[in-house]
Amino acid sequence: MRALSTYGSVLMGDGDALLKLETDGDAILSDLSLIFPVISSSLQSIRNMLPILHPNSVKLALVDEAGTTLIHQLFPLLVRSQRAVVAGDPQQIEPIINLCDDTIKQYLKTAFLDMGMGNEDYYRYAPTAKYTATAYHRAAGASGTEGDLGSGIILRNHYRCTPPIIQFCSPNYPGGLQILSNYDETATELHLLAYHVEGSHSHNTNPEEIDAVEAAIASLLKQGYSIGFSDNSKTIGVMSPFSQQANALRYRLSNRWRNFSWDDIGTVHTFQGGEKAAIIFSPYQCQKEHSFWFLNRKPNLLNTAVSRARELFVLVGNLKELEIAGGETKRLVEHIRLHGEIRSQKA
Repeated sequence: MRALSTYGSVLMGDGDALLKLETDGDAILSDLSLIFPVISSSLQSIRNMLPILHPNSVKLALVDEAGTTLIHQLFPLLVRSQRAVVAGDPQQIEPIINLCDDTIKQYLKTAFLDMGMGNEDYYRYAPTAKYTATAYHRAAGASGTEGDLGSGIILRNHYRCTPPIIQFCSPNYPGGLQILSNYDETATELHLLAYHVEGSHSHNTNPEEIDAVEAAIASLLKQGYSIGFSDNSKTIGVMSPFSQQANALRYRLSNRWRNFSWDDIGTVHTFQGGEKAAIIFSPYQCQKEHSFWFLNRKPNLLNTAVSRARELFVLVGNLKELEIAGGETKRLVEHIRLHGEIRSQKA
């Protein structure tokens, strides 16, 4: 109880308690672990949870979502830990770097090249090398060459998505996934749908796609799916790669259905690590003069979007232009055509 009282005071910012933790940290944390054997924290908050830098205060650190984590974000945890297990999927959404290209180039020059290091060092260690130097890459001992995932233990077994859905993602992983999801091959239920919408752009949104998403949700609700905070496991999530389209979807759908949680409508990035029974995907891009580079530059974005759906993935967009763009968008449309059903907007 004394350890618990001291720790509680530390969290409240008490200076005397902080000094006591610093001088008698091992005993206090050992006693505290009898009550709380596991501490759950974000990487940014670990310095608040364990404010004194005792190198071995954490016996085992378990780090999740390392594929979307920058290397330096692990440091506050690792310096307090004896051992660490780092888990993540580098084939899903990469870390977000809010720096322009010129700033990144200047960082490469001043922090690496001017210091006698080379490009290979940059791609292996730099926090801005988000495709080759995430926390996962470093933990797995990757070389820094794009596509090298190091020598981590690969967990291939997949249990979440129905096979028709996750089969789209399987080629992204060397050797493929071992799909062990429960699946009735004799069932007639569709797991992949695509609605063709010609679409247009207005104020950085695609109004026709929004209309079609709304209609698709109304149809799914009649089939037993749910929205909001229902205990029903057949919940719906709506996503777009672009924030303004996602915000427009939030506004429209939450006005139509007041109990539609905003947490269930967002960008692909906001769904990282989550899942829904049904996912509706609005790509926004719809015209040949638009660049589909953002969707196709890496497989990560669509790999993440599709694998959020447990039993139904619905694509709403200009299927013709998505196919013409090639790459992952073309592969997705072809996959739905082969394993699901293509419908018109009014179907």
